[in-house]
Amino acid sequence: MASDRVKTIVMDMWDPFHKAVRKAFPCADIVIDKYHVVQKVTQALDQVRKKIPGLKKSRFLLLKSYENLKEYQKEQLDELLETHDELAYSYGLKELFRDVYRSPDYETAQVLLTEWIQFAWSSPFPSFHKAAKTLENWKVQILQYFKTPFTNGRTEGTNHKIKNIKRRAYGYRNLHRFRTRVFLECTGKTYQEQAS
Repeated sequence: MASDRVKTIVMDMWDPFHKAVRKAFPCADIVIDKYHVVQKVTQALDQVRKKIPGLKKSRFLLLKSYENLKEYQKEQLDELLETHDELAYSYGLKELFRDVYRSPDYETAQVLLTEWIQFAWSSPFPSFHKAAKTLENWKVQILQYFKTPFTNGRTEGTNHKIKNIKRRAYGYRNLHRFRTRVFLECTGKTYQEQAS
């Protein structure tokens, strides 16, 4: 059967999709895309931020990787975390989670993910409790990444580009023009050149 040839499927944590994939490809390994797992954790942090007045402009500082911030941004972030204990706690959980995907092997990742879920449950934040529950439910498929390290990064990047094209143009009424713009920005060629 053709379905037996599919070995690995990378997907997000949407249960109906998971059930359909499992039915169509019973032998395939399912990997939860890294982007969607990290997104759950950063969304939990963002929920904590939103409950603290006056922090609307701090979202970028909190969600970006600390090592990728410029020096003045690190100073701003450090000051912010010193001023708000709840934010510092939740930011620490977000940074701690990054160690899971830095794991050198499956066993280490399994230990770190289990620990992180416990830390999230013991925190005072409902948004992190929700993230912990989701990650616990999908733990097997999340950890599968460390056996078959595939992601949907390229597809997610293309989808992001397409959304930006639509946003910049305030929508397209002409499907042909929209398709041409997508092909041009995503491949460097027009649709006609791609087809030939």
